[in-house]
Amino acid sequence: MERKIGVYVCECGPNIAEKVDIDKVVGAVSSLDGVVVVEKYKLLCSADGKKFLEEEIKKHGITHLVIAACSPKQHEKTFMEVCENAGINPYLYQLANIREQCAWITEDKDEATKKAIRLIKAAIGRVKYHSSLEKKEIECNPAVLIIGGGVAGINASLELASPDRKIYLVEKTSSLGGMITNFEKTYPSMQPSSHILKQKILDMDKNENIQVFIDSNVEEIIGFFGNFEIKVKKKEVDEPAEFEVGAVMLATGSNFFDLKKTPQYGYEKFDNIFTALEFEKMNLSGEISLKNGKTPRSVAIIHCVGRDEKGYCSEICCMYSLKFIRYLKDKIPDAQVSNFYSDLCIPGKSYQKFYEQTKGKNVDFIRSTNVEVTKKENKLSIKYIDENGNKNSLLVDMVILAPAIEPTSDVSELAEIAGISQGDGGFFAEEHEKLNPVSTSTDGVYIVGCAQGPKNISDTIVQSGAAAGKILASLIPGKKMEIEVKTSHISESFCIGCKVCISVCSYGAITFDEAKKISVVNEVICRGCGNCVAACPSGAATSKHFTFKQIHQELLEAVK
Repeated sequence: MERKIGVYVCECGPNIAEKVDIDKVVGAVSSLDGVVVVEKYKLLCSADGKKFLEEEIKKHGITHLVIAACSPKQHEKTFMEVCENAGINPYLYQLANIREQCAWITEDKDEATKKAIRLIKAAIGRVKYHSSLEKKEIECNPAVLIIGGGVAGINASLELASPDRKIYLVEKTSSLGGMITNFEKTYPSMQPSSHILKQKILDMDKNENIQVFIDSNVEEIIGFFGNFEIKVKKKEVDEPAEFEVGAVMLATGSNFFDLKKTPQYGYEKFDNIFTALEFEKMNLSGEISLKNGKTPRSVAIIHCVGRDEKGYCSEICCMYSLKFIRYLKDKIPDAQVSNFYSDLCIPGKSYQKFYEQTKGKNVDFIRSTNVEVTKKENKLSIKYIDENGNKNSLLVDMVILAPAIEPTSDVSELAEIAGISQGDGGFFAEEHEKLNPVSTSTDGVYIVGCAQGPKNISDTIVQSGAAAGKILASLIPGKKMEIEVKTSHISESFCIGCKVCISVCSYGAITFDEAKKISVVNEVICRGCGNCVAACPSGAATSKHFTFKQIHQELLEAVK
């Protein structure tokens, strides 16, 4: 087929036009082999610009298109749609970034112009070897598996369930609600949490589109986004339940740091030393008291227990410690409360206001290190070094320890079952901390709440809503799902069966054919990352739209 390459340079308002001599660029590429037209335009991504491009493609019979404009991240899809509307395959097009990679970073106009010419020539050299790729669609299952019956899992279940979408909620304990069931109130509003949670659980019970498995564990997740096969094993039941879903959400919560690893705080060695969760339960019972039944008159709250051992701040400990001060002052107004902390984590206006309203008479905040709890007569002695480096001690009736937040004990097992990785601190790893905080490296598997890292209740609910929104937008009942077309391919004749590609595949898209002794790519799962191509020692692995010839020609022009 005769290649007719059209090159269009965007002025991008003043962004490119003021830093690059566009007329010189047009003249430099007009005579290149295969180029039939070169034009400049003020703003190609505008409605008028897109219309202009469509008309130009049809007018000149263009088969391959090069756009010199901005970042592919911003407008690659925009110009692919233009190609489709004009009747050419969208993969017969290449975008040269002469804004971010040229105009915005090169002060000298002559140098910027020379660089723009090289980038456009590189795009022309590459696009000559582009092949048409066809979009593929698969049937998808709109049902969702949610692992974890805490506030995140419950909230997501209610947002997702509909007559067209079945929700399977799996909880490993015997009841729903998670850790929040032990809380009397939540901060900073200090509103009772139990009635809200109970109502949500009642709503779930009434919803025939939600099936709940308690005392159960997920044993197997096989498949890919849109088509996962699930096995759930209920305790004391021999046969696992089996069903299919299109997406998986991990809302497994977290645990508290094991205080046995910090014996200096005297936990389980001396009476009247409580963990944060134990104190929550005590307060919920209606009475705060010592082991002998008496009311404590002095209480120490020790923040950041286990922070040094874990290597990170758990974010929520300072705030729930402030809530504990409210509990104490509500039930024992004249109690002396001393907070021992290394750094206070109080993010945001509402939390700062909560802090300001909480501190006051008989409430001390002591910045300290080397905190140790011992017994002295009938009191607990807090030994510490203050911020001036002086050794001090304080006698109190009760000690509350605020331990670090860490992943659940089964996090590694679940990560392997779900085919996702673990990140800092052992929590499930998100795809991108800012851009995709609820997505994972495995398409269709989402993480929310404390499964992804320490989080308060409001942030947990927001995250569960965000993940539910992603699922609602991508798994639409009755609609087929478009899959990646720029996938990898492994040549049967070149594959030596070393399995290196399998070990580097981030998506689990490559399997080994034992009969043929070769690796095989499942194009439905493959996302075209190219890891296998880079690692393959025999050259058997290639990536569609990123072939050796395409990249080689692009580099040849770029480095001239």
